[in-house]
Amino acid sequence: MKRLLILAAGILFGLPVLAQSAADDCARARDPVRCEARQAALKTCSEKRGTERRACLDASIPPPDCSKAKNPQDCEAAQRAKEICKGKTGADLKKCMRDEQPKKKPKAKPRPPAG
Repeated sequence: MKRLLILAAGILFGLPVLAQSAADDCARARDPVRCEARQAALKTCSEKRGTERRACLDASIPPPDCSKAKNPQDCEAAQRAKEICKGKTGADLKKCMRDEQPKKKPKAKPRPPAG
């Protein structure tokens, strides 16, 4: 019983820390402005479900800043594909995104030393 009480108290006192950690995570994110916009959009759209929620999130979250991406060309290609495929859902969306994104080149395998 005492353990349960201690566990419950720990959870209750830990809740403000969890809320603060989301803001701290955005401060450390690659694109803090987009991270904060995403957190706000998730809160705003939390009561919606399905297609309505997806539309709410798409309208509320700004596109990523491709200049901060690890590979800006891939990021820009993904954004173009997303724009082209806008309005499609389910299998049609997956097929469209797969067709619109450039094919990735396979990495060259290192050759074993001649010997």
